[in-house]
Amino acid sequence: MKSIRINVSLPQEVFVAMSKEIESRKRSQFITEAIKLLVKEKRDQRLAVEYQEAATEIQRINKELEGVIKDGLD
Repeated sequence: MKSIRINVSLPQEVFVAMSKEIESRKRSQFITEAIKLLVKEKRDQRLAVEYQEAATEIQRINKELEGVIKDGLD
């Protein structure tokens, strides 16, 4: 996988905590995995909201159609 080098600023306490847990040569991999996880969580949250909005719209349309269908069956 092609990599892009970036410059990122972290709060000192975040850097210290990360440094205690992650070897210096493994930080890029750790940060990459953390970002992937957070991006996936954000995407999943966005999709959940979109699916809920779609479900609400489908329910609204179904209620409208129920009235139309019932009117024709009398």
